[in-house]
Amino acid sequence: MLKVSKVLEKGLAYKCGIKQGDIILSINGNEIYDILDYMYYSKDEILLIKYLRDGQIRNVGLINRKLKPLGIEFEYENVKRCTNKCIFCFIDQLPKGMRETLYIKDDDTVLSVLSGNYITLTNLTKKDFERIVKFHLSPLKISVHTTDPQLRKFILKNPKASLILKQLEYLSSHNIEFDVQIVLMKNINDKDNLDRTISDLANFYPNLRSIAVVPVGLTKYREGLFELEPFSKEDAREVLLQISKWQKEYEKRFGTKLVFASDEFYVKAEEKIPDYWFYEEFRQIENGVGLLALFKKQFLYSLKKLKPNVKLKKRITLVTSVAAYKFMKELIETFNQKYPNIKVDVVAIVNDFFGENVTVAGLLTGQDIISQLKCRELGDYVLVPACALNHENKFLDDVHIDDVTKEIKKPVYPVQNHGKKLLYYLLKGGEKN
Repeated sequence: MLKVSKVLEKGLAYKCGIKQGDIILSINGNEIYDILDYMYYSKDEILLIKYLRDGQIRNVGLINRKLKPLGIEFEYENVKRCTNKCIFCFIDQLPKGMRETLYIKDDDTVLSVLSGNYITLTNLTKKDFERIVKFHLSPLKISVHTTDPQLRKFILKNPKASLILKQLEYLSSHNIEFDVQIVLMKNINDKDNLDRTISDLANFYPNLRSIAVVPVGLTKYREGLFELEPFSKEDAREVLLQISKWQKEYEKRFGTKLVFASDEFYVKAEEKIPDYWFYEEFRQIENGVGLLALFKKQFLYSLKKLKPNVKLKKRITLVTSVAAYKFMKELIETFNQKYPNIKVDVVAIVNDFFGENVTVAGLLTGQDIISQLKCRELGDYVLVPACALNHENKFLDDVHIDDVTKEIKKPVYPVQNHGKKLLYYLLKGGEKN
């Protein structure tokens, strides 16, 4: 049974009288247990939907000739929780007192398909795998980390973790595609083990679409947790060199690089971010793989179409992370060639909240932004990365963007992770509509 949380106006379900709060029982005689059932059985052209409202069972028939979505959103309550105790788990490194939702450890196939969340496969039953095949849930996002059975058991602290190659073989043999991530830990699953993992995974190509290698995230809240080391500049360069060798081999064999390092490795190594074309389909963009290259392409492409303007004058404070500081400075220098009188102060916020090892924009907090901007001379308005905010415009520390505005006494605008959006706020931000 699925409870309807929202019915979109002008959708088929709305026109047929389905309302918020209704409970979907079956479609064409097939019982609906979860969203997967709904997604699978609602694809037919002719649908008979049985639902419950105020204790009464009702039926409605509809014809969906164009096979459009019905316009129903559901409450998703039965999220599968993680059964692992990973030695690198970021949630275990969060301080107390944050929003309750931040402490939820999901490991859910539905969220993998709908939202791109990564899953480990350790909490899936035989029936779960059969449903993946039946409903053709593809592509999946899978956290592998290593293909060494004993090492994966150690990293995930779960005896079922050793089954990963058999599980991937089952999925691949049924034409389920997947993207894989490797959270790399120094002296744990790097070097020779990384070579083994990449080599093993490549055997599943083409159902394996891509591999992302990302550095482990380490906060200052690690008391009592497994001891892990951050990657140094030299370490990061070795990782990039190692991955580059595999990329060259797979381009010859498959016509794709297949394995990619996250932007963070290039920043740590102080190496140039590859060009836009390097990242092919951008399959691992949510893992920070190619994010900077795409942003740069969007920014410069939009900037190229604009005429220079020396009359436009203002001053802006652009908040960014330590990792993205140099990158943003270079973009602004290019921007100033056309708009020399728009002064943009790029400010790298040090992450005091999580610790200086955390350098990405998505983990910036409101209190760090406030404390580090209050002592500065600010521009006419301040731009902050929207990726650090949730849908309520709150940072991870529960500080609202309006609180930042109040404290620093300047208008604050969140900028989406798109180069064209940044350009818009540089030129139009602060103007009254």
